[in-house]
Amino acid sequence: FINILKSDKYYFMKIRLVCIEDGLENIGFRKIASYIKNLNSDTKAVYAPTGNKLGIIRTMVESDYGNLDKDDDINKLSTFLSEGDIVGISSMTAYSPTVHKVVKNIKKIKPKTFVIWGGIHPIIHPDDAIKHADAICTGEGEFAFKTFLELYEKGDDYTKTPSFWFKKDGKIIKNRNLPLMTPKEMDNLPSLMYEDGEYVFHPGKGVESIKKNDFLKYGGLTYSTIWSIGCPLHCTYCGNTKFIEHDSAYKRLRHSSARYIIDELKRVSKKHPHISTINFHDDSFLALPYVKLEEFCKLYKEEVKIPFAVVGIIPNYVKEDKITLLLDAGMNRVRMGIQSGSENILEFYKRPTKLLKIKEGMKIFNKYKKYMIPPAYDIILDNPVEKDEDARATVDLIYEMPRPFTLNVYALRIIPNTPLAKDLEARGISIPSIKKNHFGYQKTLGNCLIFALCVWKIPGWLYKILRNKVHPSYAPQKHYPVLFFLCRTSYLIKRALQHIRFLDFSFFPGKPGYYLWK
Repeated sequence: FINILKSDKYYFMKIRLVCIEDGLENIGFRKIASYIKNLNSDTKAVYAPTGNKLGIIRTMVESDYGNLDKDDDINKLSTFLSEGDIVGISSMTAYSPTVHKVVKNIKKIKPKTFVIWGGIHPIIHPDDAIKHADAICTGEGEFAFKTFLELYEKGDDYTKTPSFWFKKDGKIIKNRNLPLMTPKEMDNLPSLMYEDGEYVFHPGKGVESIKKNDFLKYGGLTYSTIWSIGCPLHCTYCGNTKFIEHDSAYKRLRHSSARYIIDELKRVSKKHPHISTINFHDDSFLALPYVKLEEFCKLYKEEVKIPFAVVGIIPNYVKEDKITLLLDAGMNRVRMGIQSGSENILEFYKRPTKLLKIKEGMKIFNKYKKYMIPPAYDIILDNPVEKDEDARATVDLIYEMPRPFTLNVYALRIIPNTPLAKDLEARGISIPSIKKNHFGYQKTLGNCLIFALCVWKIPGWLYKILRNKVHPSYAPQKHYPVLFFLCRTSYLIKRALQHIRFLDFSFFPGKPGYYLWK
């Protein structure tokens, strides 16, 4: 008993953690769940996926994330969480309706449970989150939670905890955020939780111990991670703007050592040998210094030896020496944000990336097409402020892109409290929020053409005719749902074939990719 009192762990609290999102890819949740379990032995972490993100049918019919809407599911999940004295919830804004219901149910089952809401939503929309939870975390949560737990268990005034807002006695207490973690502190964090005794919630069934099949169902052959944190840009549509608003230091890149991230990947691949692609979701991977990338690549090539993708690339940082370095280490896929082919719309989004830089990046990628799955470029459709020349400029850019390529196409959605949300509100324009489907495109001729151009570069004479019929998505015009379905389906088929050419089956949803890998 004396040894327990002397230890750094807290044995007297039951803590239950839940990640409510579509899939098992929440890297931030894996990180903090591991940290909290290291503090407190009686900690259980559960993933509550709101749908099978990688289902083939859902992909074909443009289905996106959803929410747990059935009362029975909400009750089963809430009952499990109510075992805890403290419940920690992580979610993005899209899933906040489910969180509202879960918190309400927890309080009904066990009113004294202390509920903390963390993740992206409380950072970008704290005024909504604090209405429902006892406390919200508005910054990096690891060290702040340790302080909270020490004060809460001792019966001291926990409302002084930095990086937290508290709701107590009808008042909201707002505390300053702790400074962002240093690279040295990031290096000392425990390994991310990954098949370390966590649980998963299955709609209609309840909470069960997580198994390999759950990882296959929601993640396929892919492991997603982040090495560096931070973004130098301030794009108006992005939730990063709120992080930067809280602390301007978020614009600077921070990362653990190359050894730390390599050990994480080795640990994962040892547990799941079927992992055949590592996705780095850093906001600006190529902004890392060459010397750091060189150290990483040397270790990766010697010790990991799994193809990897860099899915967060800003055109301004595409340099040929970095690309060749990463290709030699095993990079086989890149994804770069372009968002629009119109300089006017890029300015509207406050993206400091000119079309010239975008085209230069494309040329570098195309130079090494022999060694890579065709690069993917992010674009945003259905912008309500576009004019004819803006919509046509995007189509022109896609028509002129060096082939082969593919696109990640998103319909514009609004994240609350971002500069874009405030801008559109000032203009009196209303479009769907982030809680709506990102793939709910307008079925216009222009959008049909964008998907069609991924499959086939149509003859110039035909393109000129069709180009003149391209108008902004929200302009009055005829819609073509059948043609749109055919164009998008052809695009998905070609994209799959591009992966098969490189014997990469990570693109295939769920278990089909696993069987092909076998």
